[in-house]
Amino acid sequence: MNFEPPPANDFEEFIDTYFEKCRETCPKLRAIAGKWRFEDLVPGLSDFDTRFLTAEDTTIEDWAHMSLAVGRVHTRLAREQPRWARILEHLPGLNLTAAEVTDPLLYYPEIQQWTFYRGDESLLASVRQYLGDKPWSPRDELFHLKRFATYYGPYQRGIDPAVNVGRWESKYPLHSRFMHYFVPPVQSAVSLVERRGVRGKLEAMRTAREVFPNPQVIDTCLDAVDRHYEIPEYYEEPRLREIESMLDAYLREVYAALADHVTLIEVDPSDSPEQLRSKTAAVASDAAGRFHEGARFCRLMKGRLLFYGERIPWFETDWLIRNELERIVKNFHDATLTSYGRVRFGQPLQAEDVLERIGGMVLAHDDCQGMRQFANTVGRCPHEKGRKQDALAVAEVFDPVLRVLETLGGDLHERLSGQSAEPAESPKSGVG
Repeated sequence: MNFEPPPANDFEEFIDTYFEKCRETCPKLRAIAGKWRFEDLVPGLSDFDTRFLTAEDTTIEDWAHMSLAVGRVHTRLAREQPRWARILEHLPGLNLTAAEVTDPLLYYPEIQQWTFYRGDESLLASVRQYLGDKPWSPRDELFHLKRFATYYGPYQRGIDPAVNVGRWESKYPLHSRFMHYFVPPVQSAVSLVERRGVRGKLEAMRTAREVFPNPQVIDTCLDAVDRHYEIPEYYEEPRLREIESMLDAYLREVYAALADHVTLIEVDPSDSPEQLRSKTAAVASDAAGRFHEGARFCRLMKGRLLFYGERIPWFETDWLIRNELERIVKNFHDATLTSYGRVRFGQPLQAEDVLERIGGMVLAHDDCQGMRQFANTVGRCPHEKGRKQDALAVAEVFDPVLRVLETLGGDLHERLSGQSAEPAESPKSGVG
């Protein structure tokens, strides 16, 4: 095989440029973070999962402005810097205000896996101290159990196509198997054993060498990443299939080793991936937390959709649009409304029932109708095609979604303030 040599590592240049250009047009932007550690960003193959922190008094109108403004910055950089096409895969996903990031009611364990790069130093110091002092909790355990369960099982070929990887596409098969689908469950397993959110992917693998059997599997992975996947024999059959089997077998041994480290489920080494997912789904969790798991990702979504609707010759969007449209109604309509209904009314309700009850009370009737129009618009899109016009059509009806989720989130927070921020420690589910 002929491999393109690794490109220069320009992630630091990208982070500086992106933050400064976004801050020029978004006055309430306070800091930029990204998932994982800097050493986990593989030049040519990794995108950058940006996370923004904003001023405490950021309003719905501010978020709406920021979504469009960041989208314009994103689009301009994608046009001006074709080399950053992979890095610029999407707008920042999870974005929080300075108050939310240290609010126990809104704590989301993923934040333990962020690296804070630039911004208001006093804010970042308080965030680091808060996260460093926060004890391990049932919410952390459930987050990592669910994350492990999501990736548990054999690698599914075709699940992770190479998008905007360019000259390094030949290396993507190994990057996908190792860094996208093997390391995440290892990282969560190590977090469960260590009882702390392990931030880095390579950090997690180095720790896994010490706490789990078969360190040679980890050595194989670390060596491949270190060599920028330039190992020709790994791409050939039957060796590639053997690697997949090796990684699957390692995760099964890791799962068995978790029996003495988790409290929320009973670990049975014979559990299938489906049985494990059923067990984690059966663990009681707070409905407010489930609401925010969906709602907190909507703030810059309109800008993301508009960006995907742009025609940039060297930026591929078909799969990216399909991926968003397949999950957007579940995340921002179904799951959020049913979770809100569970908290507000104390009973399981369908999303439409919730809208009927709160229209004219918590929400304006027009916004309730806007949520219905959003779901209907997405439903009419042929998701398998990933068409730009569909991304633009959904962006056109997205404004009510932002208003509704911000309004309901504020109402939930007001109702739950003063109550316990953590779900009660559940008994092991025994499902399986």
